[in-house]
Formats: sequence, structure tokens, C-alpha cells
Amino acid sequence: MNETTRLLAIEAIRQLKARYFRYVDGKDWVGFASVFAHDVHFDITDDVPGCVLHDPAAIVDMTRQGLTGCVSVHHGHCPEITLHDADNASGIWAMEDVLRWNEGAASPIRALHGYGHYIETYQRTEGEWRIQTLKLARLRVDVEAWAEPGA
Repeated sequence: MNETTRLLAIEAIRQLKARYFRYVDGKDWVGFASVFAHDVHFDITDDVPGCVLHDPAAIVDMTRQGLTGCVSVHHGHCPEITLHDADNASGIWAMEDVLRWNEGAASPIRALHGYGHYIETYQRTEGEWRIQTLKLARLRVDVEAWAEPGA
């Protein structure tokens, strides 16, 4: 693989992850589903114990339910992307997210501010890069509880 091809692939993966963040925060569920490979391995056990999903539709359903009544902001920084060949790559992204639920939302918490890393692999099929595996590894989570009635 020549340097130009390698750099174009890395940029395509960066754009893929940018869409991931924009789609989830914009609640564009069709777009969000489109960033994942059909046989994805999505592991968010640091947030939801035991939650490993293997289908884009299941990821969308779980995320949609969790973000109902929520304004979210997800950022990815400082990607370390390694191309293994023309169709396979891996990456680590430093991440930060801020989530705030509206009063009356079903969430047991009011707000969450988290930090960590996305550890991912990517696969290119039919000329498009997709997220093949995703592991959210949290370093810290600050949670704001709802105020107790009368407090």
C-alpha cells in the first residue's frame, strides 16, 4: 500500500468516527446503524454490565432507549489508527462525553460526564469502512444524581 492510499484510508476512518459521534448526538438512528459492520462486536460493559451487542439494530435500539430525553455530546480525540492491510485497521480514540437528561426522563441519573478510550477495529467492505469491533474503556465517570424531593 503506498503512502497516499494509506493516508486516504486513515482519513476515511476518521470521517467514519466523526459520523458516529454526529449521528448519536443528533439521534440520527439510520445513520448511526450505518457506521457498523453487519456482524459488529459492540462492548460497553464499563457502562452497562454485561452489555455486548452483535447487531447494528440492537445497538440502535439500546442507544435510542438510553438517550431518550437526553442531550448528549460525544467527542473523540487523538486517534491512533493502524492499517493492517487494505481492508482492515484498528484504532484507539481518547474520548469524552457529557449527557444530561431532561426532567421527567426515565433515567435514574440527571447527568454523566465521562472520560476514556474507544478501542476499535474497522473493516472495509464494498469500498466503505465500518466499525467491526468497539470496546468503550472508561477511565472516569462523574455522575450527577437527581435532587431528592424537598432537598
